[in-house]
Amino acid sequence: MNPLTPTGISERMQQIEGTLSRVGEKMKETATLPLHKAGSLSDTLTANVQNSVQAWIDVHPIFAWILLHPLWSMGIAILVLWLAFSLLTALVDATVQLISPILKLPFTGFKRLLLPRRFVKPDSSQRLMEVLDRLEALRQEQDELLKQVKTMLASERNVKEKSVSADQTLSSRR
Repeated sequence: MNPLTPTGISERMQQIEGTLSRVGEKMKETATLPLHKAGSLSDTLTANVQNSVQAWIDVHPIFAWILLHPLWSMGIAILVLWLAFSLLTALVDATVQLISPILKLPFTGFKRLLLPRRFVKPDSSQRLMEVLDRLEALRQEQDELLKQVKTMLASERNVKEKSVSADQTLSSRR
């Protein structure tokens, strides 16, 4: 049979169609095989998880009762949510505390480089120390002034006492 004749070409086309249909069937089988395997894998995983949970419940019946009781479950769920929220809040705060100075560093560094020293505000601890030193100096000055007032009052009192005693001695002599 000559392959260039119409019957030879049609036979060859039928062979190619048969081969393509077998290839298509094999591709379908190959494509659906992972789905069957995935289905059996998910069934296996769920069975294993259920067995593990059941084993844990068998070993810990008190915890199982707490988890299965609706009021206890709600309370525990609220507690867990509150703890998770608190933990997340603490992590966010810590992150902000760590990252904020790092992000501000270029700006404060440029400010210190560009502005003369006299225009840069002293930090609060330095200012606090200056205020405390000034208050200490004022307290010492106040103590000195009080001493002067006391000595002046004491000297006036002594003068008055002397004049009173002198008047008394004069009046008693008369």
